[in-house]
Parts: sequence; C-alpha cells; structure tokens
Amino acid sequence: MYVQPGNKNAATKFKRPIVDWYLISRRTFYQIIAGFLLLAGAIVGLYLWKRHQEALAGQFETQGARLVQVLGTVNIKRARTNQLEPATPNTILEPGDVIYTASDGAAVIQYVDRSVLKMKSDSTVIVQENAKNAKTDQQVVRNRVEGGTVNISTGTIQTAEDVNELASKSVKFSVTQNSSAEVNVAGDRVRVSVERGELRSTTDRGVTESIRTNTSVEYDRDQKVGEYTLLSPPRLSLPENARIIPLEYGKPLPVTFAWGTVTEAPRYQLQVANSQYFLERALVFEKDTDTPGFTWNVNSQSGTYWWRVRAVARDGRPGVWSEEFRLTFVPRQPGLSDTPIYIGKVQVSRVASGIHKVSGETEPGAEIRINGRAVSVDSDGRFSIVMPGQTFRIAAMDALGRRGEKVVTN
Repeated sequence: MYVQPGNKNAATKFKRPIVDWYLISRRTFYQIIAGFLLLAGAIVGLYLWKRHQEALAGQFETQGARLVQVLGTVNIKRARTNQLEPATPNTILEPGDVIYTASDGAAVIQYVDRSVLKMKSDSTVIVQENAKNAKTDQQVVRNRVEGGTVNISTGTIQTAEDVNELASKSVKFSVTQNSSAEVNVAGDRVRVSVERGELRSTTDRGVTESIRTNTSVEYDRDQKVGEYTLLSPPRLSLPENARIIPLEYGKPLPVTFAWGTVTEAPRYQLQVANSQYFLERALVFEKDTDTPGFTWNVNSQSGTYWWRVRAVARDGRPGVWSEEFRLTFVPRQPGLSDTPIYIGKVQVSRVASGIHKVSGETEPGAEIRINGRAVSVDSDGRFSIVMPGQTFRIAAMDALGRRGEKVVTN
C-alpha cells in the first residue's frame, strides 16, 4: 500500500488496482451531511412557499358590498367611471367607490363578512377591499374614513386570517370579531369609542395598542392625546323585547320605557327609531331624562320601532348604547273581544347547552312568535321550534287583531 504524503487534515488516498479510496475526517463528513440537509430544506421550503402563494394568489374574489339602507341625500363616486351618482337601497359597491352622505343623509353598508358600517351625516367613506378567498374562506374588508362619523359592527369570523380594517389618514383600526365601535374623523383628529369587543390600533409611527370595551381614545395625527372610560350601557327592562301592543284608534296609549340605573350617571338619553340602525333621519324622537324611565303617549303610530338608552356622565360625555329592543304597535278593531287567544300545553325541553325545543298549541289560524321569531302553526294549532335561550315570550295574534301572550322559562 502506498500512502501519499501531505497535509494531515487532507484526505488520505489508498491506491488500489481499480478503485481509489479516500479517508475523510468525521468533521468534514458531518459538514457534508449538514450541507445536503440545509439544501434539501431550502428546496422544500421554497416549494411549499410557492404552493402557498399560488393557493392565495388569484383566489381572492372581489365581492360587492351592498347599501342596505339609504336615508336623505347620499351619493357615490364610482371608481370605474369617476362619475357621481345618487345612492339607492341595494346598490352594489365596488373597491375604490367613494360614498358621501350629505347633512341630511345617512347610509348603512353590509360587507362580505356580514359586518355592517353605519354612516352618519356629512361623512365620506372609501371602500378599499371587500373580498373572499375561494379556497381558504378568508374574508378581507378594508375601508377608509375621510371624514365624519361611522359605526362598525362585526360578527363571528370564519377563519383566523379574516381581516376587517377601518383606517383614517394616520391611524388604522383592526376590528376583531363580535365588536362594535364608533369612529369620528375631523381633519387630523380621530376619536374611537369601543362599545363592544376590541379594536387594535396602529399609527403611522408603528405604535400599536388594544382598545377594549367601554373605552374611548383620541388621536391627533399619529399621536395619542387622550383616553377615557365610558359609562356602561343600561339594562333595558320595559317594554320587553319584541313586545306587540294593540292600539285602538282615537285613544292615546301611554307606553312606559324603563331601564336599570348606571352608577355615576346623572342622566340618560333615550332614542326611539323606525330603523334598527338608528340613523338620524330614522329617529322618531330622542329624550334626555334624569330618571331611568320615560312615558311615551302613542296615538296612531302603528308599525315597528326600536329603542335604546345610554347613560351620560357628569361631564357630558355619553356612555355606551344599550342593546336595541323591538316594539310593534298594531291597530285594534273597535268592539273586538278582550278575550286573549289561547296558548297552552307549552313545553320547554333541553336540546343542548343553551338550546331548547319550545312546543305548544294555540287556536287554529293564529300566528305565533317566540321571542320575536315567527313560528309555523299547523292546521290543528300545534307549534314547535328549536332555538337558543332560557326565557321564551310566546305571542299569538289572529286576523281580527286579537292577541295572547305567555312567558315560559326553562
């Protein structure tokens, strides 16, 4: 055997008749293996990244946001044509469209993720993005508020990657699921008041923070200049939600609104509207009161209304609005019998946690609503429904205007 002299660290070569053999150090061997593994990992990582990008790219389909409600003067500047046109209910909005509400106008927009944006008067909003990924179901909604006041409400998200952003010139707000907040933009000043849930703000300087329920924060350009705690919402009691009240023509009916007190609240503000969105043009009346209650003398205002209350602090700063209760007035025929419609054999059985089956019987031909939800009644007067809740208000009504009501609790 012949050993070739040389550096000790170099490979040692053994001369064989057919095959040349080399001896390498253990360290060199490990380095070679590590290099191969790193190269293989880089190739696999690049492949997976490209697959992920391919899965996302081109899969977002632009969805049309929809104007659910329009009151007063509202205009749209179309991105495609740069033309101004009047807005009407059910108008479809595309990315880049600008919506303007005049001093007498208000609007409600619904997006692909079922979020709702309410625009008050003298407001301007740009729809930046409203899309859904066909493969991952990710939903992306982005709006920019150029000026005015808006309220954003979100529901339950479908994926962890869902995005709902509301931005001004210098601050961007990421709205989490099941949240509600009011954003006011006046030049460089921005005020956000979180009524429910959480918003995450990011300024142009990159400063981020979480803004939670009952909190109001103010910004001047990209600087935070104030933070306040808002009074909690009152708990509504009377009239109960989804209450149906008969009105007899020519006879005023006093309807009493009542709610729970809020600590440190010297007064309250009550709103009654003919729209569940409480747009300014839809308000029937607004009342400030020092007590947790107010009586409304109703004459012939048949129809469906919504009401809500908020506490007002000693410094005049309004608190968070309560939930909305629905109230319906229906005309009652003169001389109609006062005998209520029969509702009986009511049973409430548990189906799952917080879910119950409510069943019973009423007079054939009567209509049944449970907690405001219409329930089908068969020809024999039997009804049943599976729904969430613990307390169930069953309201019956027939074609003559007769009524009946029963409340059951599990």
